[in-house]
Amino acid sequence: MPNPRWRTLLGAALLAAPLLATTPAHAADAVLDQQVAVPAYFLPSAPTLDYWNQMNTAASKPGVLVANVGNGPDIQAKPAYTAALSAAHAAGIKVIGYVDTGYFGTTGNTTRLGSAATADWRAQVQSDINKWYEFYGSSIDGIFFDQAQNACGPTTGSDTWADLYREATAYVKKHHPGATTIANPGVSPADCYQDAADILVTFEGSYSSYLNRQPPYLPSAWEADYDPKRIWHLVYDVPDATALATVMNLSKANNAGYVYVTNDVLANPWDTLPSYLSQEVTAAKGSGGAAPAQPAAPTAGQVTATGLSLSWTSAAYPGVVGYDVYQGGVKIGTEANHTPAATTFDVSGLSPATAYTFTVKARDRAGNVSPASNALTVTTSAASASAPTVPGTPVASDVGPTGVKLTWAASTDADSGDDVLHYDVYKNGVRELSVPGDLTSVNLGGLTLNTTYTFTVRARDTTDRVSAQSGAVSVTTTNPTPITGATAALSGANATYTAQFNLPYTHYHVFIDTDANYQTGWSVNTIGAEYMIENNVLFKKTGASTDWSWSVVAGVSPLVSSTNGLYKWSAPLSALTGTGNIQKIVFHGTDGSRNDYSPNVVTLTTS
Repeated sequence: MPNPRWRTLLGAALLAAPLLATTPAHAADAVLDQQVAVPAYFLPSAPTLDYWNQMNTAASKPGVLVANVGNGPDIQAKPAYTAALSAAHAAGIKVIGYVDTGYFGTTGNTTRLGSAATADWRAQVQSDINKWYEFYGSSIDGIFFDQAQNACGPTTGSDTWADLYREATAYVKKHHPGATTIANPGVSPADCYQDAADILVTFEGSYSSYLNRQPPYLPSAWEADYDPKRIWHLVYDVPDATALATVMNLSKANNAGYVYVTNDVLANPWDTLPSYLSQEVTAAKGSGGAAPAQPAAPTAGQVTATGLSLSWTSAAYPGVVGYDVYQGGVKIGTEANHTPAATTFDVSGLSPATAYTFTVKARDRAGNVSPASNALTVTTSAASASAPTVPGTPVASDVGPTGVKLTWAASTDADSGDDVLHYDVYKNGVRELSVPGDLTSVNLGGLTLNTTYTFTVRARDTTDRVSAQSGAVSVTTTNPTPITGATAALSGANATYTAQFNLPYTHYHVFIDTDANYQTGWSVNTIGAEYMIENNVLFKKTGASTDWSWSVVAGVSPLVSSTNGLYKWSAPLSALTGTGNIQKIVFHGTDGSRNDYSPNVVTLTTS
C-alpha cells in the first residue's frame, strides 16, 4: 500500500506570546534577500515525483528543502530518496534531514520505544542524525529539529531546555563540519534560543493568522534586529498569487530570511508544491545597496583543546545585518551584527593541538557579501596528559525487537579524578551516540529484529582524549508477532478497537469496513475500508477506491490510550456510517518500511 500521510511540521506554542517586535530602520534602498525553504513532505515517486523535478529547475529552485522519509530517516536508505536527494543537492539546493525531537519529552511526548525521558529522546535524536548521514551521505547538508521547545527551561532563569538544542546542534557540527541546523518551535522562542540552531522557524501558521498575528504568533522583540538568515517563516492556505505577494512583502518586513508560502491546507499543508512556486522564488530575491566593506580580522579568546571564541569589530548598522564565519574554506555558521559591542562567535568540536584558520564575511540585508577578512590562525590547546579510565563492560537488559538498555560502570578522568565529559557508545565498532558523563546507561533504539549486535563504550574527557574501548557485550534482538490481541466491541453508542502492537511504528491504523463489502472502500487484507483511524485522527475514504485519499472526520479524537504498545481507540457509531450492521476491522502498523497487519479480520456486530 502507499505510504500513509506525512505529518505536518509540528512546532507549536507552548507559552504565552512574547512582546510584539518593533520594525527596525533598515537601509532605505535595500530589499531583503530571502531564500525559499520547502518542507518537502512528498514522495519522490509518481504522482509526486514531478514536485522533486520542479524544485531542481532554475525558475523554481528553492534554497533549502527538508526531507522527511518517515518522520525521520526511516530504518534503511530508500533508493528513490537516494536519487532525489542527490539530484537536489547537485542542483545547489541545501538538503536538510528531518529529526523529531518531541520537545525532548518535556511535554510528555514519547520516543519510538515509548519513553518520555529526556535521556531517551537524546539517544533517539542522535541515532536519527547518524542515520541521515549513513543513508544519504554527502547529499545531506544539515538537520531539521522538529517539535522544538520555545521556553528556556522549566523555571525562570533556567536554560535547561534550550541547552538540549545547543547540545544537539553541537553534536551535528562536531561530526559534520559545515552542517546547517534548523529548530522549529513554530512560534517565536525566547531569546535564549538565538544560538540553539543556525535557523529558527519563528512562525508556522495560516495565511489569516500571518496577516493578523495574535497570540501565540506574535514575534519576539529580538527578531526585529536579528540576522534575517537565522529566521524562517512557514505560511499555508495562501490562496493565489495576489495573496502570495502580500505574504512575501510582509515576510520581508518581518525580517524573515527564509520563507515558504503555499496554497496547501491542513491536515498536511506540506504534501504538495504551490502552483505559484516560481513566482515565490522570484519574489524572494533581494536588491539594492553595495557590498559591505571588508570586516576586521577576528581575534581569538578562551582557546581550549576543543573550542574557542572569535571576536571582531561590529560594522555600523543598518548596513550590515550579519556575518558568515568560515573555518578554512567551510562556512561553519552565521552571527548577527551586534552593535555597538563587538560581534562574537563560539567555535566548538575542534581537535586538540591542531591549527585552524578563520575568516569572516559581512552580509547586508540585500544579500551583498563583503570580501573575506584577513585570516586568523589559531592552534588549540593540547589534550590532557592521560586518557580517562576504561568504562566497565556494558550490561544489556530490556532486550526487545528494536531496542536494548545498556548499563556500564563509570570512568574517571585520570588527570583530575573527576567525572568524564561524555561516554561514546559503539554499535558493531561504529559510534552510535554520545551521552553526558553523569549518565552510565542508555536506552538505544533503531535496531533490527532478530539481529545480533556488539556494543562497547569509550569515555571522553574535556580535552577530547578518549579511553580504550570497554569490553564488548553481544545482544540478539527479539522477533515477536507484530500485532496480537486484536478485538472490537460495543461500548454504549461507541465502537471500541483494541490491539497490542509489539513493534514501534510511526503510524498506527485501524481500517474499518462499515458495509462488509470488500469491493468498496480501501482494499486491505480482504476488506474494503470506508474509514481509517490513523494514530488519533479518524478519516473517511474519498475518491476512487484505488486512490490513497482520505478526508478528516471533524470532532472525533478516537485514541483512548496507548501503554506499552497496547492501543485502544473509541469512535461513535454515528460517525461510522454504512449499510448493514456488520463491521470488518483490520489493524495495521507501519514505519515507512514495514507494513504489518493483524493476523485475522475482526468482526463487530453493531446492532
